[in-house]
Amino acid sequence: MMNRQNSTRQKVLDVACQLFYSQGFSGTSVRDIANRAKVNVSLIHYYFKSKQGLFESLAIHYFEPYLEIIEQEVNTNAEQNLESLVKRILHYKQEHYQLSCLVNRELTLNTVFAREMLVTYLAKENHLLTKLLFNKTNKLEITYREKLCLVQLKGLLNAPFVMPLEFQESLHSDTSIAHFIDVYSSLMMDRKALKAKRVFSV
Repeated sequence: MMNRQNSTRQKVLDVACQLFYSQGFSGTSVRDIANRAKVNVSLIHYYFKSKQGLFESLAIHYFEPYLEIIEQEVNTNAEQNLESLVKRILHYKQEHYQLSCLVNRELTLNTVFAREMLVTYLAKENHLLTKLLFNKTNKLEITYREKLCLVQLKGLLNAPFVMPLEFQESLHSDTSIAHFIDVYSSLMMDRKALKAKRVFSV
């Protein structure tokens, strides 16, 4: 059971995610978050040190479970079932919709945050997907074609959360979300670059 301290910390994270999503990181102040969460500004500084620290905590909460999904597939040698992994990833991103959009939006900017994520979580994501798709652990062994396939796969997975307005019409209810994920993942698998293992190994 979550204690009061953890409950307050989580409430601040939830409110920060909502405000960062709707107002942007730069457009949101620590005071805005404190007022909405009904906590003292000093409490936020105690938990997170700064607004940047708060955002980084959100990113960690996002990336760690996400990478665990991919790692589970790698550990079970499930490279043949790429569509299952794609659906799990899309479900996860959709369940954390605002945070998915927020993190992807910030990663498009050339910021300290984006660079830090690149050398930590995104590097691990690339390593896991490369191992899963191409059975390679050394990035020097990856071919140019494989690099493009990896970028394409990640682009397709992130597109609904990088361009939310483009996909908004398809995501109005839980039923349509499930249907969207089924259809979208199916279309991804129909693409030649993602259809068969032999394409990845070229």
